[in-house]
Amino acid sequence: MPRIEIREYIQAPPEQVWTFLSDIRRGPEWVTVMKEVLSVSDEPLRQGSSYRERSKIGPSTSVTEWHITEFEPPRRQVHTCREPSLYARLTVEVEPEGNGTRLLHRTDYRLMPVFRPLGWLLEQLFAHRLMTQEMRQTVTNAKRIFEAGQVA
Repeated sequence: MPRIEIREYIQAPPEQVWTFLSDIRRGPEWVTVMKEVLSVSDEPLRQGSSYRERSKIGPSTSVTEWHITEFEPPRRQVHTCREPSLYARLTVEVEPEGNGTRLLHRTDYRLMPVFRPLGWLLEQLFAHRLMTQEMRQTVTNAKRIFEAGQVA
């Protein structure tokens, strides 16, 4: 299964980073592929919560449902999506480092899991590079928001 892993240092306390990342309604501010949060089952998020989002990767727009399968404040959360066109597991980890936070943003995914080997071909030809760029920009956006003082 392809994996994308981005690590970034953010000049902000871990508790503040955790709170921001756990506010799913703020996702479209920093997650490049998340265009709109359509619904959230529980606020604040917890293990067992779910949400629906409208997302766009490349030319494709879709509505996906995510489930919080692990939620260990203030350190780790895992979101999973199982759709006919996508299986994805997003892991976010927040660790103190010096005066700030080390953020890990890891995505394991499988495109079109029910249509193998077509999904594998799409992953290899273009999706992995595109998704890596999107995830790198997502983490850069979070860092920029913190360092610009835009987190209340």
